Amino acid sequence: METYNKTIAGNSKVAMVHVSLERQEGLAEVWAAKEGFPWRTILPKNIKSSGMMDYKKTRFVPEYALIDKNGRQIASGGGEVFNKAVELTSDGT
Repeated sequence: METYNKTIAGNSKVAMVHVSLERQEGLAEVWAAKEGFPWRTILPKNIKSSGMMDYKKTRFVPEYALIDKNGRQIASGGGEVFNKAVELTSDGT
């Protein structure tokens, strides 16, 4: 949350989405609420239709991917994703 708050929160050019792989119905939303996630959660039953599994490249959780508005993946991995998000949205100040 600290990295999110520093790099993405309040930035209208970047949005974060939580794609849950939790198999038990409802637990993903409960966990996201408990953690205080302010972003959207895509539930397992909606992953296929959302197209988000196209970006899942590893078996690790969490997995980060930065996707541009055209659906092209431009960064992966937590550090790279957050650094690239800052770079792309920096106004130079």
